[in-house]
Amino acid sequence: MISKPSWVTNRQPANLLYHFSVLKEGADMEKACLTECRKERDEVEAYCTSEFAVNGIVYNMEKLGSGIHLITLLVNTDGLYKMSRLYVTPDGFFFRVHILVVDSFNCSRPCPDFKLGSRYIVMGQIYHKRRQIPANLVQFLRGHLRPGDGLLASSSSYVKRFNRKRSRKVQGARSKCR
Repeated sequence: MISKPSWVTNRQPANLLYHFSVLKEGADMEKACLTECRKERDEVEAYCTSEFAVNGIVYNMEKLGSGIHLITLLVNTDGLYKMSRLYVTPDGFFFRVHILVVDSFNCSRPCPDFKLGSRYIVMGQIYHKRRQIPANLVQFLRGHLRPGDGLLASSSSYVKRFNRKRSRKVQGARSKCR
């Protein structure tokens, strides 16, 4: 039997704990880091499997622990491709979007790698209280993560530098999801 890709069936991963427990060891870790970080995901597939899709400028980066960062993006109305229940805070002309980035591979170089002032297209899941987060992460997240904030795990997210071609693909993906 040939199984359909997740973006065709529109099914979400059953449990996010899998993404947090993928820690690798030794030489396999570096290999996994390189393959996962450089993996090219199709914009349409990523859009269909994600709960939010935005493009914005990295305004703030806060390191909460090893491989755990809280990113603040400034997004204008054109950059809100798909919101679902994403919590956005008005800030003048822009909206602030907070995204928790968890590097489940614990790579030497962060994956995904954000740079202050750069513009990215970001797609991922939305944190809600029903989503289980491992106990070892809860201590880092107290007071930083609210229901409605974005959540990116290395293997279940899409992060690419913004360009117009990618932006058009993401905007066109809306009609291709089933």
